[in-house]
Amino acid sequence: MPPAATETSLLDPAFLRKLERLAIAARQVQLGATKGERKSRRKGVSTEFADYRDYVQGDDLRHVDWNIYGRLETLYLKLFQEHEDMTLHVLIDASRSMDFGSPSKFLFARQLAAAIGYIGLSGHDRVALDTISGTAPIGPRPMRGKGNAARMFRWLDRLQAGGGTALAEGCRAHALRNRGKGVILLISDFMDEAGYEGAIRQLLATRCEIYCMQVLAPEELDPRLAGDLKLVDSETQAFAEITVSRALMKRYRQNRDAFLEQVRDYCVRRGVAHFLVSSDTPIEAITMDVLRRGGLVR
Repeated sequence: MPPAATETSLLDPAFLRKLERLAIAARQVQLGATKGERKSRRKGVSTEFADYRDYVQGDDLRHVDWNIYGRLETLYLKLFQEHEDMTLHVLIDASRSMDFGSPSKFLFARQLAAAIGYIGLSGHDRVALDTISGTAPIGPRPMRGKGNAARMFRWLDRLQAGGGTALAEGCRAHALRNRGKGVILLISDFMDEAGYEGAIRQLLATRCEIYCMQVLAPEELDPRLAGDLKLVDSETQAFAEITVSRALMKRYRQNRDAFLEQVRDYCVRRGVAHFLVSSDTPIEAITMDVLRRGGLVR
């Protein structure tokens, strides 16, 4: 592939070459709309021989191995490896609250989407990118093959955060637009006044394998605040005037830990993989280590 085909401001070209050695590790291959590149556990009709089984009345005689019949006078049916289609759905929370932190949560989300999407394209999986909150446009049409990497990177490079959070509504809209079965990666801070539970339920209804990447900024995980402050909500513009004290910071950490534990527990109880990361974590460490151990890539 020419270098220009994979140019992006989000990822280093040397890192992209490493990503080509990885693959999306779906625990079970799903049936898609078309024949795909992944080997299925089902045996079907293709050009790749898999096994034999005894002939049963009603089987298609065209698949009988007549050479074996000529030697053994026993009917055996030839089985072939069937390949199935898998869609990788990458859902990005593009609400204004994601554009916070140094580096911002939104930059991290776009970098991770670029990395995971590129792994999918390199493995010839169908990749469906989408935004599920904010004012950003919906994602491009699902794509397949490394030849579409430039189109994917252009869309992610230009993506901007803005507007409010509506995780459940966004997940439902994506599911209606994209019916492909496979793997879903949701990247969000999960800070939605309406709650995150509805979004998880919408994703569970798709019967895909679900991975949730909860991203928080370093300033949210370990705030360094002091004195009299006016805190303004970036989405609603609601504000609170506070005086930072040791007791207040202790209460913040307790509330933070309780929220993170609730999200993790809600996911795990429903068979959804949950990862908590800081937005200053290198993307290479996430893809080559965290997601490998978590089972999303291999």
